[in-house]
Amino acid sequence: QPAYLYMYEQYAVAAQPVSSIPPAKRRTPLDEDFYPSVAIQALMGIFRDPALAVHHGMVVQAVMFIFQSLGLGCCPYLPKVVPHMIFAVKTCEPFSLRESLLMQLATLSTIVRDHIGPFLPDLLDLAEQFWSSRYASTVFSLVSNLAAGSPDDFRRFVPRLIRRVLATLEGINIADWSSTGH
Repeated sequence: QPAYLYMYEQYAVAAQPVSSIPPAKRRTPLDEDFYPSVAIQALMGIFRDPALAVHHGMVVQAVMFIFQSLGLGCCPYLPKVVPHMIFAVKTCEPFSLRESLLMQLATLSTIVRDHIGPFLPDLLDLAEQFWSSRYASTVFSLVSNLAAGSPDDFRRFVPRLIRRVLATLEGINIADWSSTGH
């Protein structure tokens, strides 16, 4: 080996700081999570682009299919997906997409169970926002799934939700119920 290469190697080695942190591992197609990572990244790129709003429904279906296939293996991808879904529910124009997104969030909460915990405050804000709307049954399903999937985290939000539940029950006129069969 020529002397100048040896000298360069010595210089390069000496010039680099010694770190106890291992270098980042680059993902390759041989890695188990390579294809889901690439697919979710591409799908979320489409989902974040308002110009591609016509495709958002299909994107969410594809992401949910991947999540259902991965089971709890989808948990590392939650921070990349859930905040965008919550934002889309709040801001989307086609109202049918809003209901679909709420249903998908309810389904997601059954897949990841207690891993949805970090998103619980935002999801319950969303539930409160659409509580008395045309999406009430879907919101109730979401809240029910959140409570079943993450009971320990959900427990601290019960006082906040109990007011909504009582107000909803108070608004129902029991006298209007038919008493057939008595």
